[in-house]
Amino acid sequence: MIRVEGLTFGFGRVPVLRALDLEVPEGEILGIMGPNGSGKSTLLRLMRGALVPDEGRVLFRGRPVNRYRRRELAREVAVVPQASAAPFPYPVWEAVAMGRFARRRGLGGAAEGDRAAIERALALTGTLHLAARPITELSGGELQRVVLARALAQEAPVLLLDEATSHLDIHHRLAVAELLVRLRREEGRTIVHVTHDFDLAAEISDRLLLLGPEGEALALGSPREVLTPGALHRAFAIAVRVEVNPLTGAPRVTPVVRRFDPVRLSLRVHVACGGGSGADILRRLTLAGARVTVGPLNRGDTDAELARALGARVVEEVPFAPLGPEALARAEALAGAAHVLVLAPVPWGPGNLPLLDLTRRLLEAGTPVIVVDPDEARDFTGGRAWAALQALARRGARVVADTDELVEHLTRLRPDETGVAPVH
Repeated sequence: MIRVEGLTFGFGRVPVLRALDLEVPEGEILGIMGPNGSGKSTLLRLMRGALVPDEGRVLFRGRPVNRYRRRELAREVAVVPQASAAPFPYPVWEAVAMGRFARRRGLGGAAEGDRAAIERALALTGTLHLAARPITELSGGELQRVVLARALAQEAPVLLLDEATSHLDIHHRLAVAELLVRLRREEGRTIVHVTHDFDLAAEISDRLLLLGPEGEALALGSPREVLTPGALHRAFAIAVRVEVNPLTGAPRVTPVVRRFDPVRLSLRVHVACGGGSGADILRRLTLAGARVTVGPLNRGDTDAELARALGARVVEEVPFAPLGPEALARAEALAGAAHVLVLAPVPWGPGNLPLLDLTRRLLEAGTPVIVVDPDEARDFTGGRAWAALQALARRGARVVADTDELVEHLTRLRPDETGVAPVH
């Protein structure tokens, strides 16, 4: 029913989704999961034609979705957005009646069939008793159920839901989940829902799509195939225990809360990062007491803004420009005065490739280098960056899997063992 082919999309220079292929057959419940910023909501907007892909296409019943007229598509696809505002005090009945616009002819009022569809939608979502209430007087959970009722009133065969249960208490969350399953089983609806609730997604979804932090598809399959400790660690950088729910047989995910021992780092650490890749590293090192320097980064980069807010010294280049010799020289001076240089899991392109030459020179001069989670998939230089990262490892750079392993290694590193002269 819905087919996604080679879908790539970004906002300006910021990539959100990368080369995504996906098919949602009629009558399936597909759950979409992933960390914040991984492109879940963007994917739903592309599916309903609200955004135009940079590359690839979205087909609905074999036809590009952006070739549907608005009213035509609304007869086929109903949407429950992530957040709903109530700027005007419409009665709940009228707000739900707005879902019927695609079914009406001309400018006439509600027909008998409209009234029946509205009442049924209100009844199914447990909001019939709210029909006369202004929507501005509803709680967040009540408003979310009214928005779901509006979507059901459209009587569309496809439902796209973006965190539709996020504001609901446990009772109403389960009621909505059971409703979605009934709509699929009894009416053949096709449902695509974005959620952060691992266990609920496992209970109601036929398949799950797990997106990674860079908008890539990490896993697609049954809940048992997708909700694995390895996949969830790659997506969310967390440790989990996955068991089987003894009542339903679905996987049940329990995050493992880390018990931190106090960590104090009397080190100067230079971090090479960019585009958000250094966020967790910068926060953890700052909290541990390390003296952090950062760069070079383009002005306006999210890592540059975060580093400045944390009190780190930042070397900056002008926005959207390749790293120039002056910025690289200033960064090399800071990194050379540090006890250790840390390379975050940076996406590599032609603009920041000189940073790897800088790192090599410092490593050869005796500065310890730690590379966090190197991955060939982040190399957009035709293999040059990946070859340089492998060469760093051969020359003695330490490779660690994540921020936890980085901090653990740094706790064992003493300033007098780095070969860097102390700064008074």
